[in-house]
Amino acid sequence: MTRKKLASVLLGAAATAALLLSPATAASAQAATGTASARAGIERDSVSCSKPKGKWANYSWGEGNTTATIYFNNHCSHKVSVKIMFVRKGSVGDKAAKYRCMTVNANTKGKKKFYAAAYKPYSVTRVARCS
Repeated sequence: MTRKKLASVLLGAAATAALLLSPATAASAQAATGTASARAGIERDSVSCSKPKGKWANYSWGEGNTTATIYFNNHCSHKVSVKIMFVRKGSVGDKAAKYRCMTVNANTKGKKKFYAAAYKPYSVTRVARCS
């Protein structure tokens, strides 16, 4: 191998190593990962129990393309009914909403899938019962 070719090979390898090891590249890769996890964020809401005092029924959700899954963990010693408000995806000032009701048994946890292609979960409100 000639001296000129060897120098170009070594410079190319050094440039590649510098790009791979530079802190800016690592930071941008980490930022891209953080952005992806923020987009797939989980939202949470809770309602308080009547019995026992100080306990909560907790709800969280994540949305998919055509569905939304509501996860629940009821720490109450009684059934809890909640009204879930779904708002239209992409609406800025328009709060066009749909409501769905869900009742969960005492001291249980699980999940329920809702099919709401154009809507995403927004909040959970306690109701006396689902009708």
